[in-house]
Amino acid sequence: MINNDDIILHYHDVVIRKLDLETLNPGQWLNDTMIEFHMEFLERTFLPKDAKYLFLRPGIVHLITFAPGDVSQLESALPPYIDQYDVIFIPVNDGRPDIAYSGSHWSLMVYVRAINAFYYYDTLRYNNLRNAELTRNRIYPLLKVSRAPQVIPSTSPQQDNTSDCGVYVISMMDYILHQLLKARVGKHIQYAKIMMLKSKQLSTPKEVRNNMNSMIKRLQQRTIVEPLSV
Repeated sequence: MINNDDIILHYHDVVIRKLDLETLNPGQWLNDTMIEFHMEFLERTFLPKDAKYLFLRPGIVHLITFAPGDVSQLESALPPYIDQYDVIFIPVNDGRPDIAYSGSHWSLMVYVRAINAFYYYDTLRYNNLRNAELTRNRIYPLLKVSRAPQVIPSTSPQQDNTSDCGVYVISMMDYILHQLLKARVGKHIQYAKIMMLKSKQLSTPKEVRNNMNSMIKRLQQRTIVEPLSV
């Protein structure tokens, strides 16, 4: 019998347990581990080595947002050279620092250094905008820019339940990453255009859940027959 704490997959720095995997089931709220896993997978399989894109893990975002004191004191615990990335993907959660597992909604911010702005995407009518602005205010000193970046609320698909916010964050990350990488070949990147979501081209929540389940099964099979190198 498999217990909730049993390890399903060890993928580099991410450990997926049975309890984590079950958040991919329909109607379940995606947890931090599954978002972290998808970020790790994108970095290792789709991101060119010369692309200065950073995927901030949910736990790091929480640390930056809520750790007391001067945020610059956290630099040793953060990914190095945050101020040198062109694009930063930032999952935003409405959890409170004083209550464990209090979060109930995910949204997404994407920082674009070229225009010094955070694009903000929320599938529940900007429910997390205040949390996003708090995170922006805390990250701002780490970016080492001359003026505070603006937050640009952007049109997003709207969920029709209380559970699909996390899978929408993954869908939106995938789409935005694809758009950004495609635009890199051009001389003049029109961020206002490429950062605009086209809902019909995004994976649906069902597709995201199914694709992630299939991806994990393939990686499980690979670890059985060969050391994991992806």
